[in-house]
Amino acid sequence: MTAAVAEAAKKPQRLGQKVRVAWVRDINNSLSKVESVVVAKVEKVPTRDLNRLRQSLNGSLYVVKNSLCRIAFREKGWGDLEKSLEGTCAVSPIEGDVVAAAKLLVQFAKDHEGFVLRGGMLTGQAMDAKELKSLAALPSRQALLSQLAGVLQSPLRGLAFVMQAPIRGLAIALAAVAKKKST
Repeated sequence: MTAAVAEAAKKPQRLGQKVRVAWVRDINNSLSKVESVVVAKVEKVPTRDLNRLRQSLNGSLYVVKNSLCRIAFREKGWGDLEKSLEGTCAVSPIEGDVVAAAKLLVQFAKDHEGFVLRGGMLTGQAMDAKELKSLAALPSRQALLSQLAGVLQSPLRGLAFVMQAPIRGLAIALAAVAKKKST
């Protein structure tokens, strides 16, 4: 619990204030486990579609109250994201493969005009919507690993081919001699 939340919890509060403090605490708890987050503006998007997106993201999509999210972002040290909180916003904390989550969010934004990517945070670096879209254009982790394996394997394959050349030449020469002797 941060100092501001702890301070607010000590003072006598009305029920609404207690609820807001609890919401900020919940937002902080969901953000404490992650280093990356995406903020999107959500307007006129059916709830069932948001629920499908939430399931695809393993439950990590929250429609938030902007003022409370601003407090949580400040406490996390993500003050740069405050400017992206405008209108009805959804926050998606991302654990694991950031590129896969960005691809899901960008595709959802293409399919739903009311879902607009506003910005995000990637391991301490603020990102705007264009950078999120370019992140989504990257190949998946699996594809990058297979490309790396191909790059590492290429020189070894070339070396093996060069090392086999004298043996292959000898085999061809012996086959030609054997054919000439048999005729």
